Amino acid sequence: MERKIVDQIEEILKGSVTSDELKEIEKIISEAKGKLPEQREPGFWEGKATCWEMTNCPSSLRNECPAYKNPATPCWEIEGTYCKLDDFGATGRDTSICQVCRVYQRYGEHAPINITLVGQGFSPTMARSKR
Repeated sequence: MERKIVDQIEEILKGSVTSDELKEIEKIISEAKGKLPEQREPGFWEGKATCWEMTNCPSSLRNECPAYKNPATPCWEIEGTYCKLDDFGATGRDTSICQVCRVYQRYGEHAPINITLVGQGFSPTMARSKR
């Protein structure tokens, strides 16, 4: 957030002391958020078929998937994507599935796979509940 905006918010909050005033400020901020267009970083998938399209990922999984939420990073570099999990308590760091995946084969350029985004993925227990 720009420093100017932060300064303005801090100034408004300094003069607010009652819960009604704070509720009004919260309402104004919520309304302002709704007027701002969502800015999604185009990222890695721009101009490419995405992994969730290529694998026909169901929307219930896609919307929670860290690859969908972090489009700047290729799916094979993200810990805890649904395809990296199994029923045996995997942490989502095993990239062996990526080696045979058509998404990686198409866009990975045979480069070594390194997990660069950690702690954003599905938990193994969630994977079992979704199956």
